[in-house]
Amino acid sequence: MPQKIDKKIKIYFYLILFLLFSSQFNFKIAKIFHEKFKVSNIQIQGDILNIDEINNLKNINIFFIDKKVIKKILANYSILKNFEIKKIYPNTLIIQLEKAKPIAKIFSDNKFLYLGDNGKIFSSILPNTQVPEIQGDLSLDSLNKLVNTINDSPFKIEEINMIKVYPSQRFDLKFKNEKIIQFPLNVDIEFMEYAFNFYKAKNISKKIIDMRLEKKIILRND
Repeated sequence: MPQKIDKKIKIYFYLILFLLFSSQFNFKIAKIFHEKFKVSNIQIQGDILNIDEINNLKNINIFFIDKKVIKKILANYSILKNFEIKKIYPNTLIIQLEKAKPIAKIFSDNKFLYLGDNGKIFSSILPNTQVPEIQGDLSLDSLNKLVNTINDSPFKIEEINMIKVYPSQRFDLKFKNEKIIQFPLNVDIEFMEYAFNFYKAKNISKKIIDMRLEKKIILRND
């Protein structure tokens, strides 16, 4: 029902425009209407991000600006986690932006890219050295699945220095205290909890905790 009402409003609006513009007598009124509702103020709130396509919306009649078009523009920016668009009549656009937070970094083409908490990969001019580095080839879906598995476990991502992924998709966790846990191929939350409890509960002097073999843990330094 609301969509039908919205369509009727648009029909009436365009009918009025047609009547206004079809008459030479109403030319001045049409000009006033255009100037009155021309976007002259675009406010970017929250996280600041310079987007040329948004800036180009200035001087366009606010009634002719489709929010869906703006959403498509913003969706191209993988650094964005959330956004909200508001039209404030007669001439203001307010766009609320929230950038994704880096949760891991990937070294590619001689630079670091970041995996955000929005599940997307983006570049940043402000490097975050506190997040773990991921080494190895993974699809974006597999990358997110792996990071989510770690985040859902008792391990704290900020204590991890590197996540090394092998061609088999098996992975190691290298911690900032120089300890390493080598995981088997198939890992679930239950196994992550088991690994965490062993890692924290034991007074382990060895550097490497090898958990790749079923029902067997090997401790070594190299």
